[in-house]
Amino acid sequence: MLPGGKRVDAEVEQLMSLYQLKGTAGSVINQSFPCGENLLLGSSTDCDVQLGGPGIAPWHAEITLLSDKALHLQNLDPAFATLLNGESVTEHLLASGDEIRMGSCRLMLQAPGLRPERILTDEVVKPPSRRRLQIVLWGVLLLTATTWLVLEYFKI
Repeated sequence: MLPGGKRVDAEVEQLMSLYQLKGTAGSVINQSFPCGENLLLGSSTDCDVQLGGPGIAPWHAEITLLSDKALHLQNLDPAFATLLNGESVTEHLLASGDEIRMGSCRLMLQAPGLRPERILTDEVVKPPSRRRLQIVLWGVLLLTATTWLVLEYFKI
């Protein structure tokens, strides 16, 4: 069920729960926005995702769920740029991991369970190596031993 009592079918509702926009910079940092059939982005208070800062139009862009279940991004105001993965676009189909930038705000499209290949490579998602932990522990041990020796030598 959407605001205003509008009904959606079960398949659309499932897709809506999968896709979300995650704020990565600007006024939307660390915020998540679930994608519905239409998601309006801009500085106006009636937008679904309200963006702040310079370079943002009142009704800047819209993300729409198409009949083939793809997400479509459209720039609504040609006087203001909408960047998709660093390239200016007027409209484009979206994929998981796409970065949308408007003004100083950046959002990433996420689909839970999907790892966007161009963003989260194996190198980025692998856990920190044990070697780094060993180096840190040896550094702490060396610092502690040095401090103890200095204190003992000067009898502080």
